[in-house]
Amino acid sequence: MTATDPDNGKSIAVSQRLIESGHRLEDAGDILAALGKYEQAVAASPSFMRSYLNLGNALQRLGRTPEAVAALGAALRIDPSCAPCHFNLGNVYSATGDFAAAEREYRSALALDPKMVDAVIALANALESQQRPLEAEQQLRELLAAAPGCAPAAYNLGRLLRARDEFDSAEAMFRACIDVDPTFISAYTAIGDLIRNAGRSKDAEQWYRKALALDPLAQEAWSAMLLSLNNRDDLSAQDVLAEHLRFGAVFPPRPPVSHDGHGAQRRPAPTRIRVGYLSGDFIQHPVALFLRPVLMHHDRTRFELFCYSNNAREDSMTRDLRSRVDHWRSIAAQDDTAAARTIRDDGIDILIDLSGHSARSRLLLFNQRCAPVQATWLGYLNTTGLRSVDFRICDGHTDPRETSESFNTETLLRLPDSQWCYLPVVDVPSAPVRQSGSPERIVFGSFNHASKMSDRCIDRWCRVLRAVPGSVIRVFAVPPGQATTALRQRFERNGIDGGRVTLHPRTGIDAYFAAIGDVDIALDTFPYNGGTTTFDVLWMQTPLVALAGDRPAARSGVSILSSLALSELIASTDDDYVAINVRLATEGSWRAAFRTTLRARMQASPLMDAVRFTRGYEDGLRRMLGW
Repeated sequence: MTATDPDNGKSIAVSQRLIESGHRLEDAGDILAALGKYEQAVAASPSFMRSYLNLGNALQRLGRTPEAVAALGAALRIDPSCAPCHFNLGNVYSATGDFAAAEREYRSALALDPKMVDAVIALANALESQQRPLEAEQQLRELLAAAPGCAPAAYNLGRLLRARDEFDSAEAMFRACIDVDPTFISAYTAIGDLIRNAGRSKDAEQWYRKALALDPLAQEAWSAMLLSLNNRDDLSAQDVLAEHLRFGAVFPPRPPVSHDGHGAQRRPAPTRIRVGYLSGDFIQHPVALFLRPVLMHHDRTRFELFCYSNNAREDSMTRDLRSRVDHWRSIAAQDDTAAARTIRDDGIDILIDLSGHSARSRLLLFNQRCAPVQATWLGYLNTTGLRSVDFRICDGHTDPRETSESFNTETLLRLPDSQWCYLPVVDVPSAPVRQSGSPERIVFGSFNHASKMSDRCIDRWCRVLRAVPGSVIRVFAVPPGQATTALRQRFERNGIDGGRVTLHPRTGIDAYFAAIGDVDIALDTFPYNGGTTTFDVLWMQTPLVALAGDRPAARSGVSILSSLALSELIASTDDDYVAINVRLATEGSWRAAFRTTLRARMQASPLMDAVRFTRGYEDGLRRMLGW
């Protein structure tokens, strides 16, 4: 307070008491009430910096970004040397995806307080988000050199290394994090993810269980574990369901009442139905790939479209999707209470989750009843386990009638043909027909994530390879390091010499499609089938056999091939799966017929008829709403 400051000690004391009472309200989760206290504090003492600091923090939690920026800017005008103000302003910018502005504020905070550990970690994240990973790594390594016991720095360095596919080094950092802080829950989950992604989902479970032992309400660990169960060939569909039901029991629905005294209310049938899509994957991701043709063909005279993005990162796909909807909301910086209020304030008629138990999920928002009708689609081929999700959108092939209902907490809404509509992400010419000659020169290929390669899957692949002597297999998207070595050993234990197996890491999109076109036959994974990869393989006119399983994730291949009227490529037993693949390898004319017709077959099928798909999907939305 300066000599000319109109405030006095009494007004500052009033503001201090208001701030403290606001803190108590925030601890109880009532952010709006706390916001009111902070606004009163500003009014009581307009030149008291802390009032604006706390006001800005509350506004940030509510996702009211412009107001948060204004409040924190006011705090900095009063006291430009406030490092926490710069840091919090950086967090606001980071949450909105303005990482350059965030970097500027974090550097300002560190110039004032070089020992602000959180600012170093946040700066590293901002640098990584600007595709400057080496600078980010340098920040974290310097911090760890100065403070070896900084568990958050070790964890964030592990995340950075994982993003660069340096999986062994990433695991070492996560383990170092746990050594320093055995209660660091996210590190246990991260190790579980690395083990799962290496194709060892059964081994990953113990790490998720360790995280849940520390915090039974750790939703990230719960979702990661449930996702991993879909890969397991040692579990029945009933076993997998039981764990999803346990998740739902841990997270029961909350009373559908908002802070203004009313919940999400069903509107009389409006002229335009408000549809909200919620996801962390409005980026170059399979979910966005399948959503895009629907957004392109939605009847905008009857549907008003909202996207709720749980990812501050954006790319060209984000910009494309944003251009195709009426309203775009970023909820990455909002907690569940604030995000639920944002959705309810928009008056959404039907809210559709696109993540399920995959990464960047906000499933627990649905427990707050953000919309009168809530559904899940695309991102997760199984039940959510939540009683607050009313419908799961699927099709009659992945979820056959009269046999699937008991495995879901949701009501199943089956689309007319398939639950997917395919529009290739890049323009790729079809590959020429391979002249591989005799069966001994056949090249098999796998393009699915290594996490889906169960022991049963590898065993059946090896049966195919043994039945076609001299054939080879190329496996793509294999994590480097220990995972590569372990996968090669799994083939060798099944009698396949290492010289017949070529393992490749992830590649760029052009090399990926070229690799698909350069194999004779693609091998699908089970019990978790390929999804996007199956479409890509068939688009490149490479035949693939689907093994019909006992759960949705094990029947996506059945769904896709059924929509193409290719029942001859669907196997009902393991022996059939081996036999059909061997026939493809040994009957060159049969194989060549697929290599010359698959793309045209796809183009003529419901899988690529975006208008037909969208009209059927819109009818489904109306059925869910009862309109």
